[in-house]
Amino acid sequence: MKTTKTTQETPKTATVQMSGRIRPVEGITADDLTARMRNGFRRIECLGWKRLAVIYHANKPGSDIRRTISAEARRCGYDPKIILSLNAN
Repeated sequence: MKTTKTTQETPKTATVQMSGRIRPVEGITADDLTARMRNGFRRIECLGWKRLAVIYHANKPGSDIRRTISAEARRCGYDPKIILSLNAN
């Protein structure tokens, strides 16, 4: 019987670029998304729905960040389930 070589794969973590830095999705808080930048816009308004969907699905159900993203989707006139599922990876 031939032995196979085992390799250790590193887990891939999702990252998002916010305020010029690439940060892991797990390190982003709801306060980070609702904070205003120098131009007066909130960060959640500047991120695309694909990035918001990645952040949304990387967090636990019922967390503050999921509630913040759902509230933003409703504020824009979208159903959160529809818009986030359309933009999921």
